[in-house]
Amino acid sequence: MSNSLLERITFGANQSEVQDFSRLGPSRWIQKQLNPTRDDPSLGSALDKAVLRISYSASTASAPEFEALNENRSLSLLNQSTEQLWPLTDNKRKIAYQERTRPVAEATASKLLHARYSQWQLRELMVDFWQNHFNVHAGDISVAVGMPEFDADLRRLALGNFQELLTKVAKSTPMLVYLNNRSSKTGAPNENFARELFELHTLGRTNYLNDLYSRWREVPGALQGKPSGYIDQDVYEAARAFTGWTVEDGRGIGSGLSLPSTGKFTYLDAWHDPYQKRVLAQEFEPYQAAMADGQRVLDMLSNHSGTAQYICEKFCRRFVSDQPPAQLVASAAKVWMANAKSSQQIAHVLEHILLSEELQTGLKSAKHKKLKRPLELAISFMRKLDLELAPSQGLVNQISNAGQRLYYWPTPDGHPDVNSYWLTSHAIRQRWFLPVGLLDNWWGTGFVGTEKLLNVSGFSATHEGLLEALSKRLLGESSQVSLRQVRGAQKLEVTTGLLSQSQDEWNGIRRTLAYLAMSPQFQWK
Repeated sequence: MSNSLLERITFGANQSEVQDFSRLGPSRWIQKQLNPTRDDPSLGSALDKAVLRISYSASTASAPEFEALNENRSLSLLNQSTEQLWPLTDNKRKIAYQERTRPVAEATASKLLHARYSQWQLRELMVDFWQNHFNVHAGDISVAVGMPEFDADLRRLALGNFQELLTKVAKSTPMLVYLNNRSSKTGAPNENFARELFELHTLGRTNYLNDLYSRWREVPGALQGKPSGYIDQDVYEAARAFTGWTVEDGRGIGSGLSLPSTGKFTYLDAWHDPYQKRVLAQEFEPYQAAMADGQRVLDMLSNHSGTAQYICEKFCRRFVSDQPPAQLVASAAKVWMANAKSSQQIAHVLEHILLSEELQTGLKSAKHKKLKRPLELAISFMRKLDLELAPSQGLVNQISNAGQRLYYWPTPDGHPDVNSYWLTSHAIRQRWFLPVGLLDNWWGTGFVGTEKLLNVSGFSATHEGLLEALSKRLLGESSQVSLRQVRGAQKLEVTTGLLSQSQDEWNGIRRTLAYLAMSPQFQWK
């Protein structure tokens, strides 16, 4: 396997990763990535020194309840719990909206920095996968304040056991708020979470069989206790199982009592529907222990063969092809089921997929190429040229303009994971702005001076030598052809002399690098 594999499993491989991959070989490099340690000094340093601008006007012109503010502030909220940040949701206090949403702004900055600096690149790709798979929209302040802790849990469990991950997500404040389960109670169960749990988080739409069967007994395998899919009855009953799973948000709960206001998960027995239920052909006896009904649903779904098939297909779509090979999906699902109790279940499945013959074959085929998402495009450009990243809202906005709305995708399904979504004329134009803007510091992400571009080993001190070295970092073996094409399109003559201090010359070098990053060779992986 060539370095094209490395491009699939990183946010753009930097020089040290290319060398490490070459030294270890694919199998050992992937195994190392699937067993990350806490040691990540470059990332730690980047997070410690990072600042993010916060700016807002005074609340009123005559008697402001809070003063105007415009300052750079460190990422001080990332390690705070939802309980610590929950006071930001208290509308009794007069504070700016930007202060209330600061936790999700810092989570976004952290996401950029993790992608750029973390040595555990495969884990970061999986964090991005799970953020999309368990998508929540952070426009609600009660969701926004929970995002640092939500992300920390996803990162901790990204390569672990799916059942543990699913349980953590089901009890998370952002998910309970976003899909309205915090309001679900006996007599009025809210079906939003249960519906998405089946349709998006576990079994998937392909295993929804209500168009074929309207009664549970009719579903193939149901009479043997192993239904092949689910119907609406399963969703309705599961919604009842999750009644009482809520958030301590200070609301009144009757008889003059109120919940504490901490933002933490809690279970209200008085809100739970205790009577018998039937989910996926399994009978639930009445009056079970606290949370037992909901936990049983999570366990059943985590260990269902349909869930294995659905999520392994999503893994293969992300790493292999828009139309993943059925044989690989099936074999990955077997690995999933065989490791259902393993603390490294997800890692075992990924290792199987990433070292498969199907992926190796697909990497050689143009029809199996994957287009870099806007975040990948921006970060891979910076990683390959070893550019420093100062996170900024301007960069986040441009990534959003190109189609990737970090933390603000409006529906529970997450961004589409097919090339066609990212290939609209508007999205292509917007993504072309990313390398130009990063090199010219449009968004305050860091000035790219001559000393940074000169920090490349193994080039002759000429205009042409530098461009050849930098283009090889960006494009690998195809760099020479692409460099000639870009030069031809620009109608630029080859400069063979020594590098000068001419600003025009350095602007030309930066613009050539941006054009190289716009080329198909860089846009695809």
